[in-house]
Amino acid sequence: MTIGKKLLGFSKIFLMILILDTLTNVSMGQTVNLGSMKDNTLYEDTTGAISNGAGNYFFTAKTVQGLNRRGLIAFDVSNIPKCATITSVSLTLHMSRAISGDRNVELRKVFENWGEGSSAPVGEEGSGTVADSGDATWLNTYYDTALWTRQGGTFSSISSAGIMVGAVGFYTWDSSSQMISDVQSWVNNTSGNYGWLLLGDESESGTAKRFDTKENPTLSFRPVLTVTYTNISVSLNLTAILEGFWNGSNMISDTVKVFLRNPTFPFAKVDSAKVALNNLGNGLLCFPNAASGSYYIQVRHRNTIETWSKLPQSFITGVVKNYDFTTASTQAFGDNMVLKLGKYSFYSGDVNQDGTIDGSDTQLIDNDAANFITGYVTTDVNGDNFVDGTDGLIAGNNAENFVTAETPLNTN
Repeated sequence: MTIGKKLLGFSKIFLMILILDTLTNVSMGQTVNLGSMKDNTLYEDTTGAISNGAGNYFFTAKTVQGLNRRGLIAFDVSNIPKCATITSVSLTLHMSRAISGDRNVELRKVFENWGEGSSAPVGEEGSGTVADSGDATWLNTYYDTALWTRQGGTFSSISSAGIMVGAVGFYTWDSSSQMISDVQSWVNNTSGNYGWLLLGDESESGTAKRFDTKENPTLSFRPVLTVTYTNISVSLNLTAILEGFWNGSNMISDTVKVFLRNPTFPFAKVDSAKVALNNLGNGLLCFPNAASGSYYIQVRHRNTIETWSKLPQSFITGVVKNYDFTTASTQAFGDNMVLKLGKYSFYSGDVNQDGTIDGSDTQLIDNDAANFITGYVTTDVNGDNFVDGTDGLIAGNNAENFVTAETPLNTN
């Protein structure tokens, strides 16, 4: 009996340790170490025909001949959750050759995409080699089809981080607020991830530094970006089609606002977020003010009938919830969707957003069509930036069918 009690007590202690360890890990976040996805050097050259896409090294600062070198490096952060909050960032590089003592080397956020071709200089690589197709050069983002807006790279005037680099060895740019902001922006929008430019001391000749690239044969010398993040948001991967914007294969991208609402009357709003649905009607939303729980999903758009999920959906903090309205009418409350070209879609035409598609909406469309209104306006029901008869036809058909919003609010 005594042994059993001791074992039971040990089990409770062990369980408490596991719980505390889990809570600690959640609070501290997750850490990933990323190798660079591309790196290159911009060699100052009036012809813009020199590069080093596949070499073992990349360079920064000024040579003894007075020519500038600027390193480029970027990391793939697409596997970090979209709703993650970045809390810490550090970049570690190995500097393998220098022709000067301590010099400041800064990271600058790059504003244009650039390439890494197969050019590979021999020897110490300080002079580069003939650029290959797709290489970044002093003049080109991609040799030789696209130019930098500004020769020598288009990058921020603000330093993301700067440290003194002296003797051969490892150097780490560590977790400045701007570095964190840069990486957060890349996680939020991976299509805008162009990495950093290494800007060395260009004030005088003989300041150049050589760093090792992802191609360097010594694995431990290759670049590493260390990112720590937390993912404490409720998040939703939403798929929804807007009737007027859908042609059967693509939807014109537009912004919707999504609310999470309590599952019982009066269905109070818990949190909201906006997202631009892509050409397939998909978008990811983060709700930082919502806790794990059950919520209705309410979707609103500038000229469609507001649409709710059929039932409250279960959300878990840190786990992406998937909800696809397009697969069946029963995905919407009241089955309130229309089948259009293979996808169940939100009814278009509620121009005045009063919850009903009727003559007041068609009148607004007719007025704007008569005045040849164009642009991003609510009366443009099919998203082509022109208000005309095609918009009136969509709204008119739905008005004839007495389309109104179906929500839990209507049934209480």
